[in-house]
Amino acid sequence: MLEARALTFVRQGRGLLAPVSCRTLCGEITAIVGPNGAGKSTLLGLLSGWLRPGGGGAFINGRMIADMTPRELALCRAVVEQATVCPQGLTVGDVVGMGAYRGAPSPLAVAHALRLCQSTALAGRQMADLSGGERQRVHLARALCQLLSAPAPGRHLLLDEATSALDFGMADALFGEIRTLARQEGIGVTAVLHDINLALRHADRVLLLDGGRAVAFGPVREVMDRERLEALYDVRLAELISPDRRQRAFVPLSRHQGKE
Repeated sequence: MLEARALTFVRQGRGLLAPVSCRTLCGEITAIVGPNGAGKSTLLGLLSGWLRPGGGGAFINGRMIADMTPRELALCRAVVEQATVCPQGLTVGDVVGMGAYRGAPSPLAVAHALRLCQSTALAGRQMADLSGGERQRVHLARALCQLLSAPAPGRHLLLDEATSALDFGMADALFGEIRTLARQEGIGVTAVLHDINLALRHADRVLLLDGGRAVAFGPVREVMDRERLEALYDVRLAELISPDRRQRAFVPLSRHQGKE
């Protein structure tokens, strides 16, 4: 399990994150949702171990992340950032193979990760020649290769807007693959998302953040109701429900005037 226990974060004397608690179980997806500046990426940085909390703690498989070595963390968590780098002179296969736990990457692990990200056809291409969306898929494949080749149990994948450069059809399909992978491989996924409908369709739990504070955390169906989301985003929403009532989606109608 990946868990935040009353995490806080302060930079230059300014509190950017109030006490926030949430958790992601292995085999499940937790979405972190909220407006711009809510503290979503800061929270993910704390959960990844890249930022040190001002208070509280981040834990993975019962261990405090701040006390773990980079090698120990690499065995059980992989991260895909919002802004991905574009290594010069490397092919897609080279970059994905860099995620391997140790030594030479397994061709099977690389091929599996590329297939999950619908990027098999890109394997021999140069990273510099790819579009932004293609690069995102490659870096996701790199993170998956890291986890698939790591022998440790209790693995977690952390995504910071990892589908922001993808069209909505590709993003939805990719999260469907991630959901299947999480179930089959027992990998916990914690994802920062701007698209609330992706969270509705694929997440098990959701954390709503606003201004560095937790608004709500729990199962998607309980937390993501229209009134709460309208207040969070200061917008009127229409809620669409499928005939079998198994799927929901929200469509923005108009901006409220209550916030700047």
